[in-house]
Amino acid sequence: MALTLAVALLVVAAVWAQREWRAVRRGQRFRRRFPVGPDGVIIGAQARTYAGDPQRALLLVHGYNDSPASLDDMARALHAAGWTVRLPLLPGHGRSLEAWDDWRGTEAVALVREEYAALRARYGTVVVGGLSMGGALATWLAAEADVDGLLLFAPMLFVPRPMQVAVSTARMWSLVTRHVSGGGARSLWDPEAQRRSISYGCSTRRSLEALEYVAEGVIPRLGFVHVPTLVCQSRQDNRLPEDQSRRTIARIGAADKTVHWVDGAGHVLTMDYGWPDLAATVVTWLDAHWPSGATAERSAPRRNAD
Repeated sequence: MALTLAVALLVVAAVWAQREWRAVRRGQRFRRRFPVGPDGVIIGAQARTYAGDPQRALLLVHGYNDSPASLDDMARALHAAGWTVRLPLLPGHGRSLEAWDDWRGTEAVALVREEYAALRARYGTVVVGGLSMGGALATWLAAEADVDGLLLFAPMLFVPRPMQVAVSTARMWSLVTRHVSGGGARSLWDPEAQRRSISYGCSTRRSLEALEYVAEGVIPRLGFVHVPTLVCQSRQDNRLPEDQSRRTIARIGAADKTVHWVDGAGHVLTMDYGWPDLAATVVTWLDAHWPSGATAERSAPRRNAD
């Protein structure tokens, strides 16, 4: 009996040592690929603002395991069309693997609320949006705040089956490994876009639990969205099956709702093949609802004295 217990303890110790060794090695490789600046944020992953129209602003939120870099091309195109565009960096993202395992969905929701409040205090028209989990966060915000419009790119408005399985089994696999591969290569078809992408390339138990919190939290709020909404979705999305996306999008309560389907791109369609055409579609939709110079009189009461 004592020998059996000793062998079992040795096996557990060996598995745990392997778990920690793999985590250290992954962290070292990640730091070599993505050096950080003095603020602890990966160079290129910082939050950023493209200042444009003093009346019209967009808040665009990046997705899970991603950074503002995934929205940079789209943001530049919308800025060129005259909009001020704010790209925040979510908690846990764009930093280190340790930070990636130490954030919560509540923190992400709180940050998006703070970012919106800052824009709302300065701009007459504020449209919110985002990619994937960022789209879920923007939808959550649109259901509870006085946003003017909602712009969604491949929004995660439900909990996909693979994520359900990963979260439900996390307490078991996390005993063997800290990190599980994310399969992100299929989310971007364009090799150049893959090269520019800044992501951890893996998930942890706690990061998946944070993602699940956001995805589950937005589901009961879909019917409370009543502002003009544009949803952009890829038919070949490897994360979000088309049939589930169609059913979920139909639950968004907005009477003014447009769904634009894209072919030839993966989940991160804001930087994948065809993104310039997608940007042109977004600009047309935005300007049809909030043309430049038409918001000044209506929105003047919202502006601060500064």
